[in-house]
Amino acid sequence: TGSGNHKFGKTFYVRPTGVHKATIIWLHDVESTGYYSHTALERLKHPNIKWICPTAPKRPVTSLGGEVTTAWCDMTKASENMLDDYENLNDVNEYITSIFSSEPQNVMKGLGGIGLGAAQALYYTSYYAFGWVPICPQIVIGINGWLPGWRRLEYNMCNTTLGAANRAATSQILLMHGTSDDVIPSAFGYKCADSRRIAGFPTLFKQCGGDHVMNEISVWLRNLGL
Repeated sequence: TGSGNHKFGKTFYVRPTGVHKATIIWLHDVESTGYYSHTALERLKHPNIKWICPTAPKRPVTSLGGEVTTAWCDMTKASENMLDDYENLNDVNEYITSIFSSEPQNVMKGLGGIGLGAAQALYYTSYYAFGWVPICPQIVIGINGWLPGWRRLEYNMCNTTLGAANRAATSQILLMHGTSDDVIPSAFGYKCADSRRIAGFPTLFKQCGGDHVMNEISVWLRNLGL
């Protein structure tokens, strides 16, 4: 399946072994695939969650010197003033909506990701608050991510109707940042998390790395009844 001129790669699944209570789409980092996402998520052993792990299209990535690799969108070096590839971010938003649309209506919908995948997940969640995408991601997990266009979105949230704040409040967000991440500085991750809170998204931000990350996700999901 493709969106725009780019073809998405193979999608991998971790199917629920219990009652299907939630579907969470997990978006991998730049240069990775859905295969690596699904092997990590399988180890979480949450029987009531269906994990969907798509693979991004291949495209040249500016921050990697133009190397062609799997990426949800192009990215420049991570900083508060980085350029955002809105065209492809919006393409992937449509792709996420199409996956959600084919899931049962009565299950919770969620989005998660690492690095560039976390950025895309947060971007989609912000777009839902403005009513620009139709399906609410009630569960959002981001590891070592950031919010593309965070200044613009923060401005829009401060100058918009109550409806956006009400929609923002329907997403539970867990953001984690490794202290040793040298690609996305943790201060930038924290700033993006702060902008989510200011905009009315219930957001928990934790600094942790290594094996602790998957454990934190697992505990958080259990607290949500999953």
